[in-house]
Amino acid sequence: QVKDQYFATRNAVATVDLFNPVLPVLPLLVGVSPQTDNEGRFSTFGLYAQDLVSIRNHVKALAGVRWDRFKQRTEPHFAGQASLSRVDSKVSPRVGLVWQPDDKQSYHASWSRSFQPSGESFPLAANNADIEPERTTNYEAGAKYDLFDKRLSATVSVFRLQRDGIKTTDPVTRVLIPVGTQRTDGLELAVNADLTGGWSAVAGYAYLDAKIIDSIGMDSGQPIEGKRATITPKHSGNLWIAKRFDDRFGFGAGVNYVGDRFANPGNTVTLPKYVTADALAWYRAGSVKVQVNGYNLFNRRYIVSGHGTNANLNVPGSPRTVMLTLRYDR
Repeated sequence: QVKDQYFATRNAVATVDLFNPVLPVLPLLVGVSPQTDNEGRFSTFGLYAQDLVSIRNHVKALAGVRWDRFKQRTEPHFAGQASLSRVDSKVSPRVGLVWQPDDKQSYHASWSRSFQPSGESFPLAANNADIEPERTTNYEAGAKYDLFDKRLSATVSVFRLQRDGIKTTDPVTRVLIPVGTQRTDGLELAVNADLTGGWSAVAGYAYLDAKIIDSIGMDSGQPIEGKRATITPKHSGNLWIAKRFDDRFGFGAGVNYVGDRFANPGNTVTLPKYVTADALAWYRAGSVKVQVNGYNLFNRRYIVSGHGTNANLNVPGSPRTVMLTLRYDR
């Protein structure tokens, strides 16, 4: 795969009202030089092999390997700036094992390693061309149980995800900068229940202990080593309950919970926890299905995400939204 990209930035040339966002039609500014002006070429080549084998009747093993070669070159259009290039070639292995003693239970374990090159999205710069690719290692183990003739299903998994050589993009200079090593220890639980009388329920919970365990970086006057990873809640969960009346009518409602998160690596700005509620109702008549979805029913104000490296670049969640869908199936 080969991708060409042109990248240029200029100083702010217009002001847009946040509450009445009408984008102006701006003429080309003749004679005004951009802050950055360069062209990049990215080429990717990969080979992979994978095999799934059955060992006796109850055990399956998976093994795979992938080799990637990522080449990038940046050509600045400004006089006096040198071209930059880099080539990364890495092997990404994975192995897994599944044990199914019977049709009601299964257990799995896996290990994998992958990498992410330094300039896959933005052009290289003099201070990031020598940054090594980010490496990710994941360990996971879990189990699944089906009870009451598979009307109740429960899954549990634990994992450790370690990212070495993390990079991020400076929101001002658009240059990749190294962050360090992040380790995430997690637990995930999920339950699906097919209840009597057309009722069903889905519930989930996740615990994430994500920390920067090795870094020399500073943010807001604070060392980021030992701090929680940004935009990552320790606790999150969801619950959804639905009711079906034959195949003609149904409705459902649920809640989503996201715990507090830190907006910046120095952990000086906290994004508060929030709960949102959603609902839906649908009706089918022959080949026609009408469905109404409501999101954030109580119109909660919350921050859904953020840049992660700047305490002031955060994204508000959507307000109350209602969507009507009409579907026709032949």
